[in-house]
Amino acid sequence: MNARRSPSHHYLPRYRTVIRNELQRKLEMVVRFDSWLVHQHYALNTRKTYCKVIREACDFFATKPFRAVAPLDISEFLRHASTSCWTADRFRAHLTALRCFFEFLYLGGVVDSIAPRFVRGPVKIHKLPQVLTQLQMQRLIEAATTPRDRALLELLYATGCRSGEIPPLKVQDVDFRNRRIKVCSKGKERVVYFGKQAANALKFYLGNRTNGPLFLDDFPVQRGQLVRSGRIWQARWRQYPGRIHHTKYLGNPAKMSYRTATVKFQRLMGTVNLCRERHGITACVIQSVVQRAGEKIGMPKSCPRMIRHSFATHLLENDADLRVIQVLMGHSFVDTTQIYASLINFDLVSAFRNCHPRAL
Repeated sequence: MNARRSPSHHYLPRYRTVIRNELQRKLEMVVRFDSWLVHQHYALNTRKTYCKVIREACDFFATKPFRAVAPLDISEFLRHASTSCWTADRFRAHLTALRCFFEFLYLGGVVDSIAPRFVRGPVKIHKLPQVLTQLQMQRLIEAATTPRDRALLELLYATGCRSGEIPPLKVQDVDFRNRRIKVCSKGKERVVYFGKQAANALKFYLGNRTNGPLFLDDFPVQRGQLVRSGRIWQARWRQYPGRIHHTKYLGNPAKMSYRTATVKFQRLMGTVNLCRERHGITACVIQSVVQRAGEKIGMPKSCPRMIRHSFATHLLENDADLRVIQVLMGHSFVDTTQIYASLINFDLVSAFRNCHPRAL
């Protein structure tokens, strides 16, 4: 006997259509949100992270409209999205993305309240930044193996730039006469300065280059490839720009030896353009350069942020004004810069030893 169909079976296609339409409307709102972030001068990585979180939230809320999303729904989504590898920083990042998105909806009149604002995130623990000593910083720079890596490390330490501020730089942006560069990050511009050692390293690396990205990738030169495919010798190479793959017939292995095919292949490679297009480096490349140099001196956990912290700390050690360091670092508030004062404890220790009755 055939089982009777449930009455809700006839409404299942309609229900799926409702879900699909509601999700489509939400994804269209995410596109508008991304455009709004562009006009608000948010960084590219921030926009990608925020939009990724919002798309996950749209899938989780399904047919529930944004106006009906309550703080409990936000908490349930964060609990659902959390995994065993989640940290407090990642939880706060997701919550910040949701707050920004619902603020956008509130400004547009889509929602009546900002639900994520009623969700409390974990308490942030302010940790002291890790810094290198001046001797360690010198060893790190000397561990660079190529002129590009040496110039990059010199510039990072001389300017205190963030790793994301280096890739957009052009050769024409560098003022060698006044030894300064205008950098842009987080929607703000500032001027950073560098010394003679960084200037010499940059000039040695750049050579005769006067335009283009300041730091280029170091992909190996293309050489082509000699391949025996079945009963034929083939020469293979790629043409740039466009990465167009080319194949050229060289001969039959039964009638042509490997040595003859190699000579013919080398003669052919001398007539084609094997130059590979070069691009500017990325933040990931900067990370790997610093890490490789750190491994050579026994500090495998070195990172560009550590160099930035060392830049500020060494300035403070040499009696630089905190306000000056704030401007050079590009901090919006001096409270962010004051954390480096906690690392300069020489005067504090001497004052404690000399003034406290039970210090000795």
